[in-house]
Formats: sequence, structure tokens, C-alpha cells
Amino acid sequence: MTADAFCGNLATKSAQICENFFNPSCMKPTLVLIHGHGVDSSVWDTVYEPLSRQFSIIKPDFSRLDGHESIEAYAERLYSLMEQAQVEKAILAGHSMGGYIALAFAERHPEMVAGLALVHSTAFADDETKKEQRQKALQSLQEYGSEAFIRNTVPNMFGDAFRQQQPEAVDELVKKSSQLPAEALSAGVRAIAGRPDRTQVLKAAAFPVVIIAGRQDKIIPFEKSEALFGMPSQGQPVVLDEAGHLGMLETPGPLVEALSRMAAV
Repeated sequence: MTADAFCGNLATKSAQICENFFNPSCMKPTLVLIHGHGVDSSVWDTVYEPLSRQFSIIKPDFSRLDGHESIEAYAERLYSLMEQAQVEKAILAGHSMGGYIALAFAERHPEMVAGLALVHSTAFADDETKKEQRQKALQSLQEYGSEAFIRNTVPNMFGDAFRQQQPEAVDELVKKSSQLPAEALSAGVRAIAGRPDRTQVLKAAAFPVVIIAGRQDKIIPFEKSEALFGMPSQGQPVVLDEAGHLGMLETPGPLVEALSRMAAV
């Protein structure tokens, strides 16, 4: 099956995998870029080209799935996609909710993980305050739909400096993300709220772990990420001083540099 045919077949199932890992002569390590909640796989587009020089990239899109209401279900969807693509081992880079999916995948299928990058993500479960916020988010989605939820959420993913300097980029992401189905956004919120603590996955990891944190992150405060830095035995913290929750858009160069170092694992 050709790459185009394979990707087209997956697109009909609301999950897309791409790109050059279909080339049998390609000996690059495989990197899976897993997007977060409230955005889709295009959030990685700015860093895709430079990363593709060193990696064969899989970029699944889970943004429109409305039947997965646990992080484990998303992880098993990723497992199925990797099985279809005949990928035996990969480096997983998960942004925010994508990090939760990557951790669940690593817990269930550690033999398939060559490395793990948590990008503006955490291994801690929600505390009670966060769970209450999730319930309010679900109510908002039910009453007002996707656009109101996205307009209230996505701008806060950016650091203050980026919002002031590039308001058009913020508006563009808000406009794009507002098209996501409320049912899919709600399923994602429920999955996030129900996830367990997975700090033990980091502590037991037999593979390299990179934890990328934005010092201006309002979604996952820097202190929460900092608390993870010493957990993996093969861990490497990366601090993006000028980034909030979207380093791939705010500081793409340093993020590419951090992920590129994993090509040697």
C-alpha cells in the first residue's frame, strides 16, 4: 500500500498518520508527534520540516474523535495505528494531553518506546481544583459549544509576550480550533480529568526522557514541570524561557533542538 493510500484510509477513520516512515530505505528513527487538547496535529507544522531531516515522523490526529473517553483509549488507538504502520519502536513526543497519551502508551507498551518527550505536559493526576475546572469546561461545551470554549482556552496557552507581539497567530489558532466538534472536545476533557498519576512511569523508564517546560506556561505551571525533572534516571529537563504552553509555535527553534537530540537514542 502506498503512503498516500494508507494515509487516506486512516483519514476516513478520523486519524491521520504521515509521512516518510513508509520509505523502506529510510533508516531514521521514528518520532511520533502527539498533539494536545483543543488543537489538532497541525500544531506541529512549524517544526515538522526541520525535525523530518532527522526523523521519520508519525503525526496522528485525534482531535475529532468523540468515542474515546479515557486516556488509555487514546493510547490504544495510537498502538493500533503504529501496528498498522508496522512501527516496532518509536520516540514519543506528547504535547499536553498528548503527553498523557504517551505516558499511558509507555506504561502499556514499554517495549515499543525508544524515548519519551513530555512537551508542556505532566505525569501528575488532576487535583480537586483542576477536576472542578474540568467539570466547568464540560458545562461550557454543552451550553455554548466549541467556539466559546476555544476562545476562553487557547489564548491562555500562549505566553504574554507572544500574545502581545503576534496577536494574529493567536487569532489564527483560535479560528482553526473553533472548528473542532464539541463532542470531541468534551470526550477529551473527560479523558484528561479521569487520568491517574503516572509519575511511576517516569521513575521506572528504561529509555531517555526529555521534559520540556515553558517558564510562562499558564496551563501547566512551570513549578509542576520542575517537580518532574529529577524523576527519570535518564531524564533531561529543557526550559523554554520565552514559551507558554505552545513552544512549537512560540519558540520552535529551541524545541526542535531539544527533540533533535533524541535522534541518537
